[in-house]
Amino acid sequence: MNTQNTKIDSKGRMVIPNAFRESLGIKKGENIIIELDKENERIILFPIEKKVKKMLIYLSDKPGSLTKTAEILSKNKVDLVYTESRSTKRGKEAVWTIVADFSKTNLQKLKKELEKEKLILKTKLTKV
Repeated sequence: MNTQNTKIDSKGRMVIPNAFRESLGIKKGENIIIELDKENERIILFPIEKKVKKMLIYLSDKPGSLTKTAEILSKNKVDLVYTESRSTKRGKEAVWTIVADFSKTNLQKLKKELEKEKLILKTKLTKV
């Protein structure tokens, strides 16, 4: 693993070394996902592929809801890149944020399948 030092400026910005950007194909203006790994006291950065989209899935906050939703995504060939889930109304509602490649997915079919499940409250698809 290559390492280099970089500094954080007064506005909280940092420079990703050119060699790292070139190695990962990161260009000016591209989006990067930043993840806080608080347990290990580190920040992880990784580029977002150009063909990915973000979907918010609002679901029942009951055991098995996330698993059932993941099964539907898998069945519909959704290639997950990044996910985060959290309870919004404990015991009632949760939200699962996914960043994924939907290029092999029939989005209308997927949305219908998700919304058909009584565990799924609604979905929202957006650009990253």
